[in-house]
Amino acid sequence: MIAPMRIGVGWALVLLLAGLVLVGRSDAAFPGDNGKLAWATARNSNYEIYTANPDGSELARLTIDPAADTDPAWSKDGQRIAFTSNRSGNDDIWVMSADGTGQTRLTTDVGSDVNPTWSPGGRNLAFVSGRDGDAEIFVMNEDGTGQTQLTQNSTSDATPAWSPDGSKIAFLSKRDGRSQIYVMNVDGSGQTRLTTDQGEDVSPNWSPDGTRIAFASNRDGNYEIYVMNADGSDQRRLTTNLETDLDPAWSPDGTKIAYTTNRDANNEIYVMNADGSGQTRFTAAVGDDTTADWQPIPVVPPPPKAVTTAVLTPRWRESTYLGSLVVRGDAPGPSRIRLVLRRGNAVRFTTRLTAPGGPFERAYRMPATLLPGPFVLDVTASGSPTALTPQELSPRLLSPPEGVVSRAWVSEVIAGPPLRRFPSTTTRVWSEFRFASLPRKRAVITASWYGPFTTKTFREQRSRLVISYLNTTNGVPLYRGAWKCMLRVGRTVVKQVAFRIG
Repeated sequence: MIAPMRIGVGWALVLLLAGLVLVGRSDAAFPGDNGKLAWATARNSNYEIYTANPDGSELARLTIDPAADTDPAWSKDGQRIAFTSNRSGNDDIWVMSADGTGQTRLTTDVGSDVNPTWSPGGRNLAFVSGRDGDAEIFVMNEDGTGQTQLTQNSTSDATPAWSPDGSKIAFLSKRDGRSQIYVMNVDGSGQTRLTTDQGEDVSPNWSPDGTRIAFASNRDGNYEIYVMNADGSDQRRLTTNLETDLDPAWSPDGTKIAYTTNRDANNEIYVMNADGSGQTRFTAAVGDDTTADWQPIPVVPPPPKAVTTAVLTPRWRESTYLGSLVVRGDAPGPSRIRLVLRRGNAVRFTTRLTAPGGPFERAYRMPATLLPGPFVLDVTASGSPTALTPQELSPRLLSPPEGVVSRAWVSEVIAGPPLRRFPSTTTRVWSEFRFASLPRKRAVITASWYGPFTTKTFREQRSRLVISYLNTTNGVPLYRGAWKCMLRVGRTVVKQVAFRIG
């Protein structure tokens, strides 16, 4: 049996376990990262509150008092610890900062007050009080005011555990003749029994996601750690040994469970995986170590994102982009934002956006040289008074049905250098049109030549590179003057290039 702890609540927990004093509060961890473990230890002849990292480093003693300090319970922001102390001559609920400073008494009733547990919002505590002659669940504000009774039975109700969503409190009750796990609404209504085993079920503790409850039960002959769904279904045993395991406490990330066990001759804190594997000893002191609780380190959400959409409007004329970048968003407050549009590592456009707060929309004319395809828009705060999370959006520039020509030139030979002027003796001119985005399939592609007294049109093949040429049949030079070659897809002009002869 786990040795009794001196907390002065024989009216409650000694009766609950027929001689086994259970002092572990059943605090539900709030989702977050795993911080320090707090626990009560008698390594200095009387019970005090200690903390340490999960690897045992940074061991720190928080209370130094000749009386017994037990039941540590971390607040959901990880900044405060509620605990039970009889330093005033009676068991009362106290609170202190995470470093042990600012120790303040919250309850002053002549009855014993024990087992504090925090609400997820950190503004209330549930606890057990014997002020009415037997153990009942009470709730109070974080400063000790507004103390209100939630349960009313002739037998004991104890070890409250607040659900992570703040809507329920799990607790143990002997109202049916033996200790069983119950759950109720936070106003005390809807009290419902979850376990119906012939053994004693104690120490309820919610998983951080609120879907499961860990507890201790002696249904198999001695106290072991069990877990069940929040509705009482699928009850499964996690520990199996000949000694006593009690007081499960989930890690804030839901992957571990700390608990008290006397398998090493005295009470020590062990930690195991949430499925019962990897059972590892955490404390190794000469005195008893009991009732561990895990410090939540709340996951701070990143600053909001200001931009919701970024769209490149698909407006084209003769392979020249005439569209805009349209940026829409909802600024959480006055914001200054830098926008950088890039293709790969090549920056194509940059600007700064100022938004007063609330919904906004901005349109920016884009460079005419943009080509169809994927782009990246980097959104960062630039001296913004409101914190913003950097963003990387992926606008895509769509091609028009006729496609887009990225290069067009004329030359004296195939693949020759681009020319704007040709000698008067020129007898043949070549044109080359390179598609960055091909036109629709089955589209008719034509290359038309226009010059002095001359118009000729040739049907071309659909390919990335369209090559056409114009020459005279009798070898005489082409007419002098202004010329142009125009590429069409259907009736739409995709690109044209002008030049002169002579």
